[in-house]
Amino acid sequence: MTESDLIREEIAELEAQIFRIKGSMNRADNGVKLQKLAVITRLRDRCKKSLAALETHGAAA
Repeated sequence: MTESDLIREEIAELEAQIFRIKGSMNRADNGVKLQKLAVITRLRDRCKKSLAALETHGAAA
């Protein structure tokens, strides 16, 4: 597997976690879930930026 394949796999897992957290947000204890959602979303966004940079760098090479 290439580095970009691994990052895509990580992005897919993070998006699945985001979907699961959003699905369970109807309960009263949303403070912790909102914090976790924010952290996972930032991590996913960083992975997407890394993937874009890797693909740009790979295309330039």
